[in-house]
Amino acid sequence: MRIVIGQTGAPTAVVNRSVAGFLDRAAGAEVLVARGGPDALVRSALDPLPPGGLPADEVERGGSWLGGGRRAMTPDDVDAVVTGLAGRGVDGLCLVGGNGTMALLDAVARRAAERGVPLRTVGVPKTIDNDLDGVDHAPGFASAARFVSTATQDIARDHRAMVSIEPVRIVETMGRATGWLALAATLPVPGDDEHVVHRVHLPELGFDVEEFLADVAGLVRRRGRALIVVSEGVAAELTALPIHAANHTTLLVGGVARRLAELVTSELGLPARGEVLGVAQRCSSHLVSAVDAREAVDVGRVAARTLLDRTAPTRVMVGVQRLPGPGYRAHHPLVPLAGVAARVRGVPERWRRRDPARLGDFHTWLAPLVTTPTAACTAATAREAS
Repeated sequence: MRIVIGQTGAPTAVVNRSVAGFLDRAAGAEVLVARGGPDALVRSALDPLPPGGLPADEVERGGSWLGGGRRAMTPDDVDAVVTGLAGRGVDGLCLVGGNGTMALLDAVARRAAERGVPLRTVGVPKTIDNDLDGVDHAPGFASAARFVSTATQDIARDHRAMVSIEPVRIVETMGRATGWLALAATLPVPGDDEHVVHRVHLPELGFDVEEFLADVAGLVRRRGRALIVVSEGVAAELTALPIHAANHTTLLVGGVARRLAELVTSELGLPARGEVLGVAQRCSSHLVSAVDAREAVDVGRVAARTLLDRTAPTRVMVGVQRLPGPGYRAHHPLVPLAGVAARVRGVPERWRRRDPARLGDFHTWLAPLVTTPTAACTAATAREAS
């Protein structure tokens, strides 16, 4: 069987682990790699797997061995992908990515069916934004969450030391249209009530500049300082960046935190700093979550197993869902692509809170993903991937 694996979108700290899991389980099949994101698929730049496959020293690093990228795909582009796959005699296609990637994979599958081209398709979830339906959490998110929570805790300590000249600090996370990573930045250190985030602003809650400024003034008056976390998409109109554009190809460099800091200084007369955590959130291999590392491998293995089994479902994405019971355990159901393609999963209503003190349930949900897993979790996911 001849199969192709590719990736679209941006890297995560664990995406190479998903590729490694796929290649490990696909041993014995003929594997071609599309290196360079959607452009490689459109150009049919499908290369044989190099001798030795994915280099061992790449597996635990950030970035992406397959390469990434974005492209606003047209119907002609999708047709070109199908033509290229058919011309190379490809039987199955696996793409690693988020909701835009799953939309592309679904479009390719539908077009192949319309043209009578036999093609099995399976998606591997990958996004730090955690805005993908069909998963409790996406591979890539837990490591990014661990990074932002760790960094923000240290920033809080630094801020407390510098409060005499810098009473307001605003930290910006990635996340585009959702606030999952901004919420993750509020994860507290148990027993540490001094170094905490005072407010978190999510795109799901909307944003009013005057209310924001009044709240900052109140925090400084009551607490002596204000440490605030904002998602990059919380007030897109302040930066003119196309945060909410579908399949965007414009570089998003952040900046809403700096713009808000400028407003705090100009309108309130309070010195303020805006910190943009930047791409380190998605590529920091030194803060990879143990759960994330393992589950990234597992979804790759399940994808290869599904793609190679002609009796298994096709046009699906490998899911990640928690199992009920004590401790943390996960399994990987297959989710129809049509149910996840291009759909944005926002933060649930119960976690849409600006006051981190009201996010205890969210912190309980997040904590197992960024800390060392239990032996039971390891055993459960190993059984699922086998």
